Amino acid sequence: MLQGHIDKYKLIEIKGSGTFGTVWLAEDTWIGKKVALKIPHNQKENFTTLVAEPKLLASLDHPNIVQLLTVDKAENIFFMVMEYVDGNNLAQLMKDTSLTIREIREILIQILSALNYAHEKNIIHRDLKPGNILLTSDRKVKITDFGTATLVQSNQHGSGIGGTLYYMSKEQVLGHPVPVSDLYSLGVILYEIVTGQLPFFDEVPMVVLNKILKDDPIEPRILRPNIPAEIQTIILKALQKDPAKRFQSALEMRQMLEAVPEKYFDQIISSENKTTFNAMNQTLVHVEKQEVIKEVGDINTLRYRGFHYKLIRTFGSRGKDESNFMSPVSISVDAQKRIYVVDSLKCQILVFDNEGKYLYSIGKFGKETETQEAVFLMPVSVALDAAGNLIVLDSKSCTVQIIEKNGKVLTKFGETASPNMGKIEVGFGGFFHPQALALDKKENVYVSDTGNHRIRVFNTAGRAINKFGNQGTRFGEFNNPVGLCINTESNILVVDEHNFRIQIFNQKGVFKYKFGKRGTGNSEFSSPFGIATDSKNNIFVTDRNLRVQIFDPDGYFLTDFGTPPGNYKIAPRYYSIYIDNENTVYLTDIANFSISIFGLKK
Repeated sequence: MLQGHIDKYKLIEIKGSGTFGTVWLAEDTWIGKKVALKIPHNQKENFTTLVAEPKLLASLDHPNIVQLLTVDKAENIFFMVMEYVDGNNLAQLMKDTSLTIREIREILIQILSALNYAHEKNIIHRDLKPGNILLTSDRKVKITDFGTATLVQSNQHGSGIGGTLYYMSKEQVLGHPVPVSDLYSLGVILYEIVTGQLPFFDEVPMVVLNKILKDDPIEPRILRPNIPAEIQTIILKALQKDPAKRFQSALEMRQMLEAVPEKYFDQIISSENKTTFNAMNQTLVHVEKQEVIKEVGDINTLRYRGFHYKLIRTFGSRGKDESNFMSPVSISVDAQKRIYVVDSLKCQILVFDNEGKYLYSIGKFGKETETQEAVFLMPVSVALDAAGNLIVLDSKSCTVQIIEKNGKVLTKFGETASPNMGKIEVGFGGFFHPQALALDKKENVYVSDTGNHRIRVFNTAGRAINKFGNQGTRFGEFNNPVGLCINTESNILVVDEHNFRIQIFNQKGVFKYKFGKRGTGNSEFSSPFGIATDSKNNIFVTDRNLRVQIFDPDGYFLTDFGTPPGNYKIAPRYYSIYIDNENTVYLTDIANFSISIFGLKK
């Protein structure tokens, strides 16, 4: 960690750290003035990249935008010197303080004034969120962090994906932001202020992304009936998925906000001092207590069809350290019992021994490089071939990479392809928000293409050899096919999430049978995702309502298990599942950022 001084600037304390850099409170010792120093993480970037944000900031001169003072380089460190704002950000204010409609309105009007100015300069912020909105002691707004900002002209061919997922619009997650994308982000912020939660939230980024693309938010007045109807109208207009249906300028949104009747001004909107994540955790703990009351016997033990399982160990916790997880969404195990965990937020595959000891990681965040090093935008699924190579699915880049254990990419295939792009059947084939992959005995690659509601099949060279499924509710049709696996008889099992069922196909993709329906009882699902089969082709399905259900090969319910005993602050939410050739069960727990391993009791 940096300490002491950089040139004439005395480093006092870290005020924040984001994707691109760390912000320090510092003092200009020549004039005794406090400033903010933003130091990019990657000092090896070329000069053009390093000065991109300062150039954008230098073109902006507005009282509600943090002022850039200068850029400099000293002691081989490039840094930006910025105006220091002595106060909290909006995220902290929302957490600590109950706001009136008048206060919310005044804050948003200042934000809109800054956005209107930036948009007139053809600049899109792209990462508007409460943490990037600073407030002085007298509540004057200062928007900061233009590290992902872009010029409107650069969007003709897409400007890539950047920003914070929870606040991103549909077009932004697809890599095509426009000025009104910032107004969508502001709509999310207003929704969060008045309801105490985000419109689309889940611990798993891919789930959030799918909700942004497909779902409508719950109306704010359903969550908080005392919210003025005029405020709800503003929020829902800002959150329209079609940019043409939103406010077409910051000025238009400001005018509608200014028209909110004065009779509401003194109404208090309480944040209840909870973040969305804390609220979610409390809900899970409550469910855990209910589940414990329902269960009989030792819920740490699993018995079915002659199998008797016991929890062996758990490992991992939340954190950015190399052995911890931010979003463990997929798991696989090799012949040497090494455990491979996909962390979609870290953009890495973390490798552990069977005792849970961290060994190394594969890949990093980034786009294509000139080298053969593995890079990811949002890895979501991993499998291992007979040679021990990793087959990794990346949801954002819509690609499959075959990677050696040393991180060298051997093969890469796939592209973004959807019906509205007219590309779905072109070339080697592509995906639209793919979620999971599996290998058959010939090591053909099966991919669940959720955006196109089908399963696509490729050979090891990446050539498309089959596809099946369409959107619908009939047999053989899907509504968000997420997890999939292939059993010992080469049958393909698919988790049809929004139809709340499991569908089974033969190796040619011909429908055979299905089971399951919506609910919380036996053979019912509320949010199914992961699927795996054991040596007898019994079927394990993770359901994110705190349990794993087990069925025989014909789909008849055998048993289920939920929360294992232990010192958990949060009830587990099992997501991905893998069963090795010794019938050991490996589960990713996205609520506790950990891995749980169940083994046969001897």
